[in-house]
Amino acid sequence: MRVVVLLLTLGLFLLSALPAQAASALPPGHQPIKYTRWAYPSQMTYGPIENGAGNIGEAPSAGAFLTLPFMGPHYITSLFDHCGPNYNVSGRICRYDGAVASAGVGGPDPGFGAGYAQTPGGHDYLYYSGHDGYDYGLYYEPVAAAAPGRVILANWLVPGCHTCLSGQTVEIEHGNGLMSFYGHLAHIWVDKGQYVSRGQVIGISGMTGTATGPHLHFGLYYTNGAGPVDPFGWAGSGDDPYAKDLGDLWLGGSPRFASIQMPNVTVSAVSDPEDPSTIHVSWSSPGRMKFSVYLVTQDGSRKLWRSNQVNGSSTFYGKAGQSYWFWASATSPLGWTDGSGSLLVQVPHLNHGTITS
Repeated sequence: MRVVVLLLTLGLFLLSALPAQAASALPPGHQPIKYTRWAYPSQMTYGPIENGAGNIGEAPSAGAFLTLPFMGPHYITSLFDHCGPNYNVSGRICRYDGAVASAGVGGPDPGFGAGYAQTPGGHDYLYYSGHDGYDYGLYYEPVAAAAPGRVILANWLVPGCHTCLSGQTVEIEHGNGLMSFYGHLAHIWVDKGQYVSRGQVIGISGMTGTATGPHLHFGLYYTNGAGPVDPFGWAGSGDDPYAKDLGDLWLGGSPRFASIQMPNVTVSAVSDPEDPSTIHVSWSSPGRMKFSVYLVTQDGSRKLWRSNQVNGSSTFYGKAGQSYWFWASATSPLGWTDGSGSLLVQVPHLNHGTITS
C-alpha cells in the first residue's frame, strides 16, 4: 500500500504523523495523513487469489496494454476504490464491477461481500476506502514490468525517508500517457532512464515505506498528474463514480501473466558403467538461459564448475570413495531464475585392484 488507511478497529492504535518532507513528494491523489506501521503476516495469505486465468467478462479497450506484474498465483490484499481513489476515508469502497462495501458491515470476509474485509486478528482492513491501486501479497518475490516502457523513477519515493509512503519505488512510462507504479520494493534492479521489456524483473517485493506486510502496490497513473486509473475499468450497472478511467486495459480483457519464457532447470549426473569415477553431467532449460553449474562435494563445499549461455553437458572425474552432487541455476534474458540439482553420485571404493560397490 502506498499509504495505510486509518485503521478502524475496536481499540485505538498509536499513530505517528508523516515526516514533513513527504508533503513535497506526494504522488497523485495522496493526502498527508497519519498511519500505523505494523507487520501483519496474514495480510499476505488472506483474500481472493489472482491466478492469471480468471475471466472478468469485459472486452479490452482499444488501448489495452497490461499484463500482471508478477508470475504465479498471489493473493489480492487491496483494490482500487472507485468511490474516490484519493486516500480520503469515505466509509465506502466501490469495486470495478459495481459492488459496494461499507465500513459499517465489517468482519473477516475476503470475498468482499461483508464490507470492509478484515484480517483474522481484526487489526488491518484488506480493502479500504480511498485506495488508488491494487495490492498483491508478494513475499520478497520478483516483480515484473506490466508493459514495455522507460523507467522514470527507481529510488525511494521520498528521498531520505525509508518509512514514507511506498518506500523503494519504480515508475515506468509507457508512451501512452500512462505510467505503471510498483511500490514497497525490497530491492530495485533497474535504473532511471532504462528501457524495460514486458515481463522483465524490475525488483523484489518487500515492505519498505508504510507497509503492513511484504506486498506489492501496483498502480496505474496519468503521466500529466491527472490522477490514478483502474486497469479493470468499470463494469458496474450504473455510471462509474470515478470518471477518469479508460476502460479495461488488460490485454485480452482479463489479467494474465506475461507470455514469456520462464526457466525450468533439469540436471542429470550419471556414472559411466565402464568407469564409475567418470560422471557425465548435463543441464538444460527451455529457452535461451545463462547457466551456472556448481559442484558440491561430500564435505558440503561448493564451487562453480561450469558457466555458459546454453544447455550443455560435461564430464567430471571423481575420486574413489567420494560422493558428488551437481547444482545448476539458470537466468533468463528478462531476469527470471530457476535452479535444480542432480541425484547424488557415489564413486565406489577400490578394493585389491578391483572396483566394488
